[in-house]
Amino acid sequence: MKNFISCFIFGCWGLILESEFYQRVRDIVDDRIHGSTRIALNLLTFLSEKLIYLEIPQVRKVLNEVLRIVKKRSSIILPANLVYILGEAIDLSTSRGIKPDIRRITELLLSSYNQKIRKAVENAVDVLRGCRRIFTLSYSSQVINTLKKMLGVEVSVIAGWPILDGVRALRELTSHGAKMRIYPDSSIYEVVSSSEAALLGCDAVLLDGSAVNRSGSKVAALICYEKSIPVYVICDSVKLDLQSIWKPETWSYEFEGMEMSFQVFEKVEPSLISRYISEIGQDTPRDFVEKALREIRDYPYKLIL
Repeated sequence: MKNFISCFIFGCWGLILESEFYQRVRDIVDDRIHGSTRIALNLLTFLSEKLIYLEIPQVRKVLNEVLRIVKKRSSIILPANLVYILGEAIDLSTSRGIKPDIRRITELLLSSYNQKIRKAVENAVDVLRGCRRIFTLSYSSQVINTLKKMLGVEVSVIAGWPILDGVRALRELTSHGAKMRIYPDSSIYEVVSSSEAALLGCDAVLLDGSAVNRSGSKVAALICYEKSIPVYVICDSVKLDLQSIWKPETWSYEFEGMEMSFQVFEKVEPSLISRYISEIGQDTPRDFVEKALREIRDYPYKLIL
């Protein structure tokens, strides 16, 4: 009877069954092509389209299950944080005796988070103004959007084998007129040493100030440290691992009949990071963590004002 009721409710909900809904959530979160920002935006967009058809008790039940699913991929923090913030906003509204406006809350969360991303990019462009050669690796939507606004800069990237996400970044930036140079992964010392700054993306910021990004980031940061080259990490406050759920993630690939596995994300310690650049501004790792904690805790209140 319970399953029938659930299926009936979800069936009225954009003609999607409960099992199909949760499978769609898993598919979005388990995306192995896009970065954490795009994954989170895709999830938030999907939820904003579906939650508006449910009553509040059912919404809270659904969000609890979505959060459980999202936390299973604990190598990326942003989707879990956005679901957590959405749930907190609904609970806060209910505790004040106000019926939550799901459509308004979800739309405001989506639009305000997009604004955070845009502001972080604007701040990164300001910080990097004057640089002639910038190194990056992997494919980060925030890095890409920053470099699209800096077409006079020479950008160097490593290929990122076997994922080849550096090649993907090269193709997109080149199509927008960026001056690009690509190097094999084995030439990382050469390419980083010849750069004036390193701009890294970020899948999570840990409470000790460490950045989590694509494997290869720590080697690049160590080279920068040796050469006194600044390392900038672009992110937003919502990527802080507020719930301390981050864990490494291992991917496996087969190459010429041989299987290899590797951790796709790794930590870059705060001592190797010059500044975090976010919608808040540019900050030391310690200052960023303190400001991001306040920002996340205040976020639900901003969604119900």
